[in-house]
Amino acid sequence: MENHSGNESVSEQIAKLTRQMEDFRKKKLECIQKAKKLMASEDPEKGIFHNQEIFTLKQDSLRLEVEAEFCRKKINRLSLGYQE
Repeated sequence: MENHSGNESVSEQIAKLTRQMEDFRKKKLECIQKAKKLMASEDPEKGIFHNQEIFTLKQDSLRLEVEAEFCRKKINRLSLGYQE
């Protein structure tokens, strides 16, 4: 079975989406780890804060979670035989 937008088979599309999903999840974990390090390095007594960086990392983490979820749902649709 081929998609209507190219020559990739369903199994190739699923493999590609799976790789993308894992990449998004890996990047999300990296964002979470960086945010934790920044939070741990804050020192209110010395006036060391990383508010903007932590906020941005958490926002990126949520975005990456949504991207991974979109990939998962596309994989499910393809597995069930639905055309996009």
